[in-house]
Amino acid sequence: MTKFSFEDKLQAVNMYLRGYGSNTVAKVYKVKNHSNILMWVKRYQKYGIDGLKVRCPKYDYDGNFKLNVLNWRKRHKASYPETALQFDISNPGTIATWQRKLDTKGVDALFTRRGRAKHMTTNNNKQAEKSELSELERLRAENRALRVENEYLKKLDALVQKRGHRKKNIKSSKN
Repeated sequence: MTKFSFEDKLQAVNMYLRGYGSNTVAKVYKVKNHSNILMWVKRYQKYGIDGLKVRCPKYDYDGNFKLNVLNWRKRHKASYPETALQFDISNPGTIATWQRKLDTKGVDALFTRRGRAKHMTTNNNKQAEKSELSELERLRAENRALRVENEYLKKLDALVQKRGHRKKNIKSSKN
């Protein structure tokens, strides 16, 4: 969720354009850094009302786009906010993250996808299911064997009691 709604941004931009300073506007709208107000104004001037609209979170850029943005920034010796404005990227920090990845891990880091690869999960799931099934089959077989053993012991106990009862009857009839 964004901190400032579209309406708040638009009102802040209009207040700035009416002649109020960015510090004053920031205080009125409780924006911690007045540079955010200036960024909203620049986005409004370049893209109109659409520049202030809230985008869906986690917008996904492909590796080629990231590389083009970083190359443009280097060629023009532009700041992160200027580059973000040029390429309609709402958060300049996103570009800084790309630059850090490029500097530390190389070009391939810009092309890597987040999260776990889909083919890995299906393979692991199949192996887990197989091992769970074999464990289940083993437990069922053990359960059957224990039931058979239990029935055997019950019948043996019944036979022993029956023989013991017969011996008592035989002894009592002799007396």
